[in-house]
Amino acid sequence: MIKHFIAGCFILLACACGASRKDVMQSMKENDLVQEKAINDYVFRLQYMPSVRGAEEDTALVYFRLNVSSGAGIAMKGTSDLTYSYGLDTLFSLVNMTDTISAVDITRVANGTVNGIEYMLVFDRAKVYAQPDCKLLFRDWLFTHQFISFPLKGSAIAHIDSLSLKI
Repeated sequence: MIKHFIAGCFILLACACGASRKDVMQSMKENDLVQEKAINDYVFRLQYMPSVRGAEEDTALVYFRLNVSSGAGIAMKGTSDLTYSYGLDTLFSLVNMTDTISAVDITRVANGTVNGIEYMLVFDRAKVYAQPDCKLLFRDWLFTHQFISFPLKGSAIAHIDSLSLKI
């Protein structure tokens, strides 16, 4: 009987201490870690990919996902061209008042849709955490030929990581 009581208390404690997936997503939206911008018939959606407990944790890197889709929902033609897949590391950086951080790696993700392209953006975690307020800058020479910026906070990223890892 005591074993069941202790096991029940432990489960209750584990549920109470951990944040649910819904809480993590809500906090990401409130902290601007999920952003969407519509520019020239394209929709750019940036989402931070928090660390996940139980998976092989990579504590040195931070991941973002950028989805570019047609605003009208029609198929994007010509995206099989190699310019949409190679040389992408020069298009993305984190910028603040005093420093510019280049991406560690940018990879086009095969997501299976015909009306969009998705990229995985990888940055050094220590440098991102050190940035109190910065912008993810996309030098978009592929779709709109504009500079597109997404404001980010290093403290918000650390907060989301603590929620997703249930610290």
